[in-house]
Amino acid sequence: MSSSATAQEDPKGVEPHLYFGEAWRKYPKHRWFAGTAWHYTSVEGCFGIVSNHELWATAAPMLNDAGEMLYGHDRVLNVMRGWMPEAGAESSAVEMLKAAVEVFERTLVEKPLFVVSASKSPDLLNQWANYGDSSGCAVGLKSMSVLVSGGKQGGFNAPAALPLWLDVLYDRDEQDAHIAALLNELVAPEGLLTQAIRFETQAMELAEQNLAMLVASLKHPGFKAEDEVRFVTVKESDTEVHYRPSPRGIVPYVRLLGTEQSETEGVQYSTSAVDKIRLPIAGVRVGPPEGASEARRVASMREFLQANGYAVDVAGAGIPYLP
Repeated sequence: MSSSATAQEDPKGVEPHLYFGEAWRKYPKHRWFAGTAWHYTSVEGCFGIVSNHELWATAAPMLNDAGEMLYGHDRVLNVMRGWMPEAGAESSAVEMLKAAVEVFERTLVEKPLFVVSASKSPDLLNQWANYGDSSGCAVGLKSMSVLVSGGKQGGFNAPAALPLWLDVLYDRDEQDAHIAALLNELVAPEGLLTQAIRFETQAMELAEQNLAMLVASLKHPGFKAEDEVRFVTVKESDTEVHYRPSPRGIVPYVRLLGTEQSETEGVQYSTSAVDKIRLPIAGVRVGPPEGASEARRVASMREFLQANGYAVDVAGAGIPYLP
């Protein structure tokens, strides 16, 4: 087992902090998601998640819509062009942030984000139709439990200590307001980026990480019905990248593993390929159609989950839709 205490969250709300410069530094207000994230997948995909105790996070350039991250980057660029930092903003932080935004499209290629997509609801017909192949499943994940990339060794460094779920924003006016507010928070006198520069603590890496989370939380209004949340992580030097074939080509991905929280030791994770910590699964929904076949599939899913150490709620979607 290994541990880290560099990241901390307020148990009464989502207020992550990082520790450096002998003090806890508060993250800006990203769109943290604190509910259950429902990951829609095929029966085969659910089988792999449960039996292997791992989620697969896909490299952002190889998502179903390869332009998703570019949309968010364009929104940030648009706001940045007219952005007037608030009074008291740290000029060095402003310049660093502007430089990071200008080259961020290249950064996405050199340091790709790895993303898991989910929804806030297990009852979305459009998600069953799009992702729940052959009746499919929706795996509910506790969003406040930390996931760690396979291959992790030692403690977390500052910009990699905070992989959390993000609530996707679709309205363009709300997106622009959120972008401006987050930029201002980063460069404020006590802002995270300002403090990172002051204490020489991986400032550019933190700028890139915060931009990555910001870009990943923005999506075209046409996708609003998906009600999406996203888990986003960045590649570190010890991250193991794997590859799988798909109709879109070879897809890079990382394996996300479960962790345990210790009051004294912080986040604990296993480095064993065999003795894995269980994923934070809150429940599973079995896809449509409803009826006798759904009841049988619910029963077999419950038995399968229990056999793999997951005593969680299992139910049918209750939708009379036949894929």
